[in-house]
Amino acid sequence: MTTMRELHQKAGNPDLKSWRLIKLVTLAEASLLVSGINPYQYSNLADYNFLDELNSKKPVNWEHVNVMIRALLEAICTHEIKSPMIRILDEQYNNGYEYTDEQARIGIEDMERIVFTKTKIHRDELSKWLRKYGYFDAPQQNTIPVQQVSHQYPEPVQHNNVILLPEPTYTTPALDALYGVIDEFWKNYDPNNNQPPPKQSTVASWIKANYPDIQASDICTYIDKICRHPTAKKGGNTKLNQSNKMKDITPIK
Repeated sequence: MTTMRELHQKAGNPDLKSWRLIKLVTLAEASLLVSGINPYQYSNLADYNFLDELNSKKPVNWEHVNVMIRALLEAICTHEIKSPMIRILDEQYNNGYEYTDEQARIGIEDMERIVFTKTKIHRDELSKWLRKYGYFDAPQQNTIPVQQVSHQYPEPVQHNNVILLPEPTYTTPALDALYGVIDEFWKNYDPNNNQPPPKQSTVASWIKANYPDIQASDICTYIDKICRHPTAKKGGNTKLNQSNKMKDITPIK
C-alpha cells in the first residue's frame, strides 16, 4: 500500500498545513489532500465538473484521487466512516434535486447518488480510516550495536503522516454538530454586508436533520447560542422588528 508520505513526496511535498484547521472536509477535498493536491485548485465544482477538470489536467496522483473518492463513497455507504452531512442527488426531478439525508438510511445502493463534492466527514474519522488501511508509515526501530549490546531507538516521527491531519482530537456528537453549524451557517457570515443571520429555529432544525444523535431542543439551542455571531445574538429579526416599531412612532413637532 502506498503511504501518504510517498504520495506527497511524489507530488513535490506541497504545503497543506493550513488544512489542519479544517475539521470537516468533503470527500473530494479528503481525496485531494491525501493525494498531495491542494483542494483550492478544484473548489466550487460540481461532481461531474470536478472529475472532468481532474481527468483533463491529470496532476500527479490524479488516478489515486479517483480511487480514493470511490473508496470513501463505499466507506460511507457501508457505515465504515461516519458522516454528519450526506448530500443526495435525486435525478427523478428536472436537472436533479439535492437534499441531505441521514447516514442510517444510506446503503450501498445509494453510492451513485451521493454528491461527493458536498458530503462531509470529520478529519478524525478520515484519520482512523487511513490508519486502518496503511496510509500512515508504521513506526520503525533502529538497532545500533554497541559492544555487542543492542539498543533500540524509535525512529523520528514522519511529519508527512500529519501534513493534513493533526493528532485526533476529543469529540462528541454535540461537538460534531457544533462544528457543523459553524461550517454551514457562520463560516462565511458577514454582518457588514446586510446579510440576515439564520433564525435559531432554522439552526435547530438543521441540527436535528443532520445529526441523529442530537434531537433535544435544549441542546440544539445551546449549540446555536455558542456558535451565533455576536451581532446576531437575538436571532436575525431584531433590526427588522426595531424598524417596524419606529414606523409607529409619531415624531414630536
